[in-house]
Amino acid sequence: MAPSEPMPPGIHNVYIFDIFNTTSWSVVLGAPMLLFLQHLNATATVIAIAACLSPLLTVLQIPAARFVEQVGYRRFVLSGWTTRSFLVIGMTVVALLPESVDQTTRIVLMLFLSLIYNVLRGISACGMLPWFTHIVPEERRGEFLAKDQSAVAFSGIVSLCFFGLVLVGNSAWYSYGIIFSISVMAAFISLYFLRRIPDVPVEKIISNSEPLPWKEMFFHPPFFQYIRYNIVINLALGASNAFWVRYFKTCLYVSGSNVLFIACGTYLVLVIALFLITPVIDRTGNKQVLTLSGILFTLHFLGWGGVAAGFLPFNWTMIVIQAITSGFGSALWGLANVRMVMGIVPAMGRPHFLALYSVASNLTLGLVPLLWGPVLDYLEHWQVTWGYWTWNSYSLLYCTLASTIVVGLGVLQTLDEPKKMTWDVFMHELLVKTPSRAVSRVIGRLRGPSIG
Repeated sequence: MAPSEPMPPGIHNVYIFDIFNTTSWSVVLGAPMLLFLQHLNATATVIAIAACLSPLLTVLQIPAARFVEQVGYRRFVLSGWTTRSFLVIGMTVVALLPESVDQTTRIVLMLFLSLIYNVLRGISACGMLPWFTHIVPEERRGEFLAKDQSAVAFSGIVSLCFFGLVLVGNSAWYSYGIIFSISVMAAFISLYFLRRIPDVPVEKIISNSEPLPWKEMFFHPPFFQYIRYNIVINLALGASNAFWVRYFKTCLYVSGSNVLFIACGTYLVLVIALFLITPVIDRTGNKQVLTLSGILFTLHFLGWGGVAAGFLPFNWTMIVIQAITSGFGSALWGLANVRMVMGIVPAMGRPHFLALYSVASNLTLGLVPLLWGPVLDYLEHWQVTWGYWTWNSYSLLYCTLASTIVVGLGVLQTLDEPKKMTWDVFMHELLVKTPSRAVSRVIGRLRGPSIG
């Protein structure tokens, strides 16, 4: 076997950038923002609007993709990331406004700043994935993605745990202001490491000066077949990502701090999953990994549906089970989904193909909450009891999401992919060999070096 191509010098700056960047966006685009809006008594429709801004505005990657090859990856991304960092300062000011300012005003101001923030993010993000696809050797992309997501998860664990501590008890009105202030500092620190990531000279970027055949690109058979599957899965993930915080707050009556602690625990499981899958990922096909991810997501959504219906208990055992299914499912999906796309798109027109992928996926993620938000508001007090099962807005939501994932698994089986490893070998590697190797390494370190 030929030795794999080495990673470019300075690639570690990507992981450090991820840590600080995640600390920042996990506030602006994640649970703390949704909790802040919930703190202001926002409706499910308002929550849906806040959740849909980021994915919907990725459509701006389509017009922006034609410029990224001319400007250069790092310069293009850095410009957008720098500008959007200043907007987090404005969000911090809104979060620090006293309780005497009416809730509607604060909601409108925060949504307006979020809109501009996500416009800038939508434009500049189109340079990120083609940049990393260009500098990371193909045979080491699984390893790179695993480390990349581990850095994101590590940051999520630390950040959400700290944010949860800030919100413990009867938190003061300025608690969210403190959280958004941390987001500002992390955003500007991340820019330093973004500048240090290896760049690709503009002259080395393969570009196409001819008019782009967007329709032909979208319907390029391998690309279109995978996009079709991706859209089905994102129909479920989009609704889940938007409403899980509201579900915890209004249906399960979990405090804001405990919401963040539970999210922190899920991130911890995700890190463990990445640790287990990393030694296997570059030797296996993506279909096996995506199939296992879909099964776990189905179990996860059925679990929350059962809790919402009163069929399953809501206790710490259930929380641990749900964190395991979500953490492992997300880790497997994140690795195999991105790696599949990186392997499908051709070098010619790579930014444009990746922009099409991102837009198609994120439009689905963004439109689904807009459909479910009014439905959840309308069905807020609806209940129908079938024996031990009670249908309500959230049991309906999560059972629908589980059914959607099952449909996605069916679509996945129609995709063609060269098999690097059979399903039984993959599961044996993942569940038997990889954990045993990890245990052996730990025992070896505890024993120390042998003498004799």
